[in-house]
Amino acid sequence: MNSIIDNRYKSLLIRTNLNIELKTSPARYYSKENSRWATIIFEKPDGTQIKRKGKVGDKIQEVVGINDPDFCGYGACDGTLSCSTCHVILSNEDIKKYGEADGEEADLLDYAPSATNNSRLGCNIEIVPEMDGIILKLPDTVNDLRD
Repeated sequence: MNSIIDNRYKSLLIRTNLNIELKTSPARYYSKENSRWATIIFEKPDGTQIKRKGKVGDKIQEVVGINDPDFCGYGACDGTLSCSTCHVILSNEDIKKYGEADGEEADLLDYAPSATNNSRLGCNIEIVPEMDGIILKLPDTVNDLRD
């Protein structure tokens, strides 16, 4: 596969084996210069931190795929607000900025083990540029409330 960098347009031209040209813009992907992405830091109960990039406008739950080995079982209902496996805990400062759980989200969290006043469901939190570098703690225990 041949590839050429087109500096004039800051894009990458990819020539495939089928002789089809694909033009992509690196700025659309994980670029520090692009405010359309935010780094989300997940902190496990043992203190281990795992960084993931999330696209502004997506939900926190979408940052972690269902099959991500670092997050076994996270987001099991695929964002349908029915399982609570995407449970995260925000800091006092962040819960004031991004709001507390209410409605159906609060109802689900009432049944979630390890829920706190700062608990939210990742499938109900939209990523905004100001979240770049946010630390979301993962609870000690998570249950799939669909079971």
